[in-house]
Amino acid sequence: MKKSIYSGLKKSWKKSLSMGLVLCVLGMSAAGCGKTAETTETAGTTGTDVQVSEESGKEKITIALQANSFITDYDDNYLTKKLEEEMGVDIEIYQLPADSNEMKTKISLMVSGGEELPDVFCTYGIPQELILDYGSKGAFISLNDYLDNPETAPNFNAIPEEEKQAILDTITSADGNIYSLAKYEPQSWNLTPYRMYINQAWLDKLGLDMPETTDELHEVLKAFVNNDPNGNGVKDEIGVYGLAAGGYGENITVALMNSFIFYNGGLSLAEDGKTVIAPYATEEWKKGLAYMAGLYSEGLLSASIFTDDSTQFKAVLNNEAANLVGVVSAGSTSNWADANTNPNFLEMELLSPLQGPDGIAYTPYTPYNSEPTWYITSSCKNPELAVKMGDLFFRQDISMTARYGEEGVDWSMEDDVLSKYTTPYIDMGIFDKVTAVDLSNLWAQNNNKSWHNIGPRYASLTFTDGVALGTEDYNPELKTEQLKAQNYLKYQSAHPEHVLSGYKYTLEETERITEAATNIPDFVKQSVAEFVTGARSLEDWDQYLEELNNMGLQEYVECTQAAFDRLNQ
Repeated sequence: MKKSIYSGLKKSWKKSLSMGLVLCVLGMSAAGCGKTAETTETAGTTGTDVQVSEESGKEKITIALQANSFITDYDDNYLTKKLEEEMGVDIEIYQLPADSNEMKTKISLMVSGGEELPDVFCTYGIPQELILDYGSKGAFISLNDYLDNPETAPNFNAIPEEEKQAILDTITSADGNIYSLAKYEPQSWNLTPYRMYINQAWLDKLGLDMPETTDELHEVLKAFVNNDPNGNGVKDEIGVYGLAAGGYGENITVALMNSFIFYNGGLSLAEDGKTVIAPYATEEWKKGLAYMAGLYSEGLLSASIFTDDSTQFKAVLNNEAANLVGVVSAGSTSNWADANTNPNFLEMELLSPLQGPDGIAYTPYTPYNSEPTWYITSSCKNPELAVKMGDLFFRQDISMTARYGEEGVDWSMEDDVLSKYTTPYIDMGIFDKVTAVDLSNLWAQNNNKSWHNIGPRYASLTFTDGVALGTEDYNPELKTEQLKAQNYLKYQSAHPEHVLSGYKYTLEETERITEAATNIPDFVKQSVAEFVTGARSLEDWDQYLEELNNMGLQEYVECTQAAFDRLNQ
């Protein structure tokens, strides 16, 4: 029977935890997945004393799964039954809260409460420091040996080496142990959300070329603001607009700063690809601030960037009387109502990253980090079985079922079906063929065919970008369709060769930097607004740097450098 949340089996798992700690003290270790790691042997690894279903007599595995409102039934469920059939087991599902914060609290209480845990936690959103904490305390077991064994994890080991290593980089904790399996499904569109749009209709009306540099943009903006390109006789044109409070590519100041120095919202790497730096404490950052402050002083960049909320932002973009915006940054086309028929959006064209005075033309790019999702606990009597079930998700048909539903009904990879479809990537010569077809768009429907993509999964970037939508006719004339390919061509490679990603802090490092990592981003965002609008003079730059250091910037950088160095040993 399906349960609303995991209530716990009233047996103590402290014995397992104690045994794990004893073995850890004794120094038992094993090589793990390409890296040497101290691993903790936990109780139950021999597969004896397993749980057996009273109804079927089959071995039982209990999975605590984060609930999703789209899933109507987890027991009478296509994916659940497919996994049971493949593995010859009974699956008992306990639902964790759907709310991420409530889910994390529930797991914390379960781990600290001394109750017997489910065999597996299948959920996203557990912070890396908590994964390490639960692992170091023995609640989550180390999976290094299991993943290193092709017989136990054949599908994981069949993943191409470069992508497998990318997954390992994400799931390997600072102590060298692997405490989870993960989902890996990058999409080009989501890697570069700071898409800048420029009003092509205004360029055409004023006889201007598409700008390619920050200096050329400056000249274009002056023409936009002063020459009434929207034709309403009112000087209401906004040169540069955005939403500093936006969460998906709307902060235009971040997009523009990447013409001066690479910045994706945090620390980054120097040109040598080895040294961790704070971009917002460099002379290049100062130049970027000076450029934007100059635009603001000439009335070319709107101060409302720093004060508007999402509702106001969309109201400006969708103004019915006249298009008001010359240049804007936005990750989603949904900011324009009915984008493909919206006259304001139809005037806009994707603007390539602009070259700054030092020749830089980057866009904020965040490398895809796989999401840890499958944790095997110390209460599991047969962890090898739990690993094999998690590994099954990496097999292509199960990966597709986990995301799209039932094969042949909700998705297909049959050649005779694929040949009927195309995508913008294929039309523009980026990829050769469709990789799969989503036949039903089950994602947006209530169903009992999947777990709504909660669980491990593997799909390469090329594969994911090659999936065609079969629920509606493909129209190459639709602007939103072509944007996907244009984004790939203009933005996908516009970043440094080395991008800071995948590092993990130790518990000690986390404690040392928590305050700085929390406060500095907000301070930087506030300072950008002040410097750009003139509320603070750039003559205060040295004072600004001192304030950053007083907030713990140097220790923040040093700890991140140590974490990055561990990753690349």
